[in-house]
Parts: sequence; C-alpha cells; structure tokens
Amino acid sequence: MPSTDLQSNPLRPNQREHILDEALRLMSERGATGTSMRQLARACDLQVAAIYHYFPSKDALLAAVVAERQYGARLSDPLPVDHDADPGQRLATVFIHVFAGAMEEQSIWRILIGEAMRGEAAVLPVGRDLIDLLVPAAIGWVTEAVPEVTNPDDVAQLMVGQMLTGFIRTVFEPDSDQHLIAAECARPLAALVED
Repeated sequence: MPSTDLQSNPLRPNQREHILDEALRLMSERGATGTSMRQLARACDLQVAAIYHYFPSKDALLAAVVAERQYGARLSDPLPVDHDADPGQRLATVFIHVFAGAMEEQSIWRILIGEAMRGEAAVLPVGRDLIDLLVPAAIGWVTEAVPEVTNPDDVAQLMVGQMLTGFIRTVFEPDSDQHLIAAECARPLAALVED
C-alpha cells in the first residue's frame, strides 16, 4: 500500500525518485504510451498536480526515467579481468560482465528501445546519449582488457552491437538463460582476437 506520507508532503526530497521508480515500473509493463500521468499519480498515491510539479510533461517524465539511471558512473566500474587469460577469454569476460550490468537495467532498455521503435521523440536524445557513453566506454574496456587488439574501435562497435543482439534475444526468448545468451554473444567477439 502506498505511503500517505507522500500525499501529505508533496515536496519531500525523495518523492521525485519515488515518482521515477513508479514510472519505470509502469512504463516497463505498459509502455510509455500506455501509461498516463493519472495512472502514475494513483500508483504513487499522489495528486496529478504533484507529478506535474516535478515533470512538466509526460515527455519530460519519460526522458527523466531513462536519463537518470547514472550510466556514466556504472560504466566506469572496474572490470574483472584475469590478465593471464588468453585475449579471447579476456574479451569474453568483459562482454559477459558488461552484459550482466546492462541486464540489471533491462526495464530501461525495454522502454528505450520500445518507445524509439514507436517514434517517441523524447527518448531519441537519451538513446543517442547512451550510445555516446557506451561506445567510448567499450573502447576503454577493450583497450584495458585486451591491449593486443590493434583495432579497439572496431571491436568496441561490435561489442555494443552484440550487447543489443543479446538484449533483443532476451526479449524474444524470455525463458532463455541470460548467462547462456551472454556467452553465445561473447563467442564471436572472442573469435576476433584469438590467435
């Protein structure tokens, strides 16, 4: 049952985060177009005006739901790399680690890709920003984990492509083991750098 404290104190500091969490939950279940501000207010046990206090429009809410996941900080997490392993294994390990992190935010990916496919303009800049974060991060991961690679930009682009492939597989194969999908998506990357 939602807390009545949120109703009585509409400017509570963590209320914005509560609204974003509920919006993420609803939008991942119904899509952004299937989620109304009224439904969100009901889920948060708030008046609709309280939602509009923080987010002037549904587009602003959608952009905030996706943008505020702090990907930049997460992308700089240390990698679990055994530098004694062969290059292919190191690259596969990095991919599997990064893919697992992306799957922790599966609901965001669903919203982002689903709404982009529907032509929802609010998610397009957020999606571009995410790709703009991912590609340089992937170049860094490849360079750090497999310094032998002579074309880290190309390998990084393929890594990002394999991440998206893996995500699409989890959507269309919901009962599949995500670890198996990650390993299968990592295999072609590892083959690129094996001797």
